[in-house]
Amino acid sequence: MANNPLTNKYVAKASWNFATTNGSGGAESISAHNGPIFIPEGAIITNAYYHVGTTLSDNGDDSTIISVGYTGAVAGFAAALAISATGVNGIAGGNFDAGIHGTLVGFAGGAETGDDNQTALVTIATKAATLIHTAVDVELLLTVGASNVHTLNAGNLTLFVEYVQGGDLS
Repeated sequence: MANNPLTNKYVAKASWNFATTNGSGGAESISAHNGPIFIPEGAIITNAYYHVGTTLSDNGDDSTIISVGYTGAVAGFAAALAISATGVNGIAGGNFDAGIHGTLVGFAGGAETGDDNQTALVTIATKAATLIHTAVDVELLLTVGASNVHTLNAGNLTLFVEYVQGGDLS
């Protein structure tokens, strides 16, 4: 994890490389291949995004359902979608195609124009609703769903999770 002592912000980096370490071919939550990687108790997750270096693939028709999340919320960052799903969540290609992808965390809503333009306070409140507070240590996971399961055999994904250590907020 990288640490910027001036802002007290941390970045956890979890990587999966299915060209070198295949999935089991069954439904499973997979720990990071460079880990396991945990976000500590009391953290406030402020943003998350991922980079797919090589498009993920399975040894079938790319119908395997994948989600990206953490212990207790396996789809907390990216909802369960088929590898081959395109045109979903505003992405022309697929969520697991090569490139940089945003997640459900840290999103401040769309930019509106005209008479319906949101105020800065509305935008801030919209983003605050996407932040996550961890009550316990949570592990970053890539999860393969129970339907249309094939062995993941190609591609790599790196998840970046930004957080601040806030202490117990409960």
